[in-house]
Amino acid sequence: MATLGLDEDELKSVEHTVARLAQLSSSIQSLKMDILKSNPLPHPSSLQASAQILQRNLQSVLESLNDNAELFTRMVIHPSTNYPGRTQENILTQLLRKKLEPDVEELVAEGRETARLATPEGVAELQAIWDELREWTQGRIAAYVRDEAGDVYTREEREAGVDNVRTGLRRGLDESDDDEDEADEDEDEGEDGDKGGKMVPRGPEPETLLWFGARGDFELPRNVEFERKVGVKRGLEGVNIPPERMDGVTSS
Repeated sequence: MATLGLDEDELKSVEHTVARLAQLSSSIQSLKMDILKSNPLPHPSSLQASAQILQRNLQSVLESLNDNAELFTRMVIHPSTNYPGRTQENILTQLLRKKLEPDVEELVAEGRETARLATPEGVAELQAIWDELREWTQGRIAAYVRDEAGDVYTREEREAGVDNVRTGLRRGLDESDDDEDEADEDEDEGEDGDKGGKMVPRGPEPETLLWFGARGDFELPRNVEFERKVGVKRGLEGVNIPPERMDGVTSS
């Protein structure tokens, strides 16, 4: 390469940056080989130490680039007349390349987007997305509890006609089990009782609330035992379902 027209201090700055880049490249290659040769992966403490070394090398390269930004901006690399351009065309093309390679350009774009999201503006943008998602989720859960949880058929089955649904049962799913209902009523009467001449209202079972909080479903599996042994309220019994919302009216 022909002279770059740099003084001694500027040339030292370039050589210093090249040395930092070489050190960073060597650290990356070392970590890559450790991961490829280890089975299983290296110990977490080893990976953490390698990550810290890479972080320090990256910080060193960034500091050198920032300190010499003006120098690197006005530097122009061009081959000398005696450079073997025909036999070393690939190397020459890489040295004179003015744009990033496509895969490198994608990584740079992802890095810049990640850095943008780490700013206060980016964090506020992500928070707005989560707020909107939370609002939609709460409304969807309320609609499910109010309109769908107690329905034995799906919306598609209702639209297609429940008569065409094959369940393998000899009775319709909408038919209630009279014996089971009567037994539940007897247990409720014996458990609730009255206090001061008034019936004491009781909400859903704690197990039902915990299961809904974890899974979004009011129907507990059969293997889940209730602490209450008599008068257990199952499913949507005792659940205060929010009223159906009307157009133009928002619930508090």
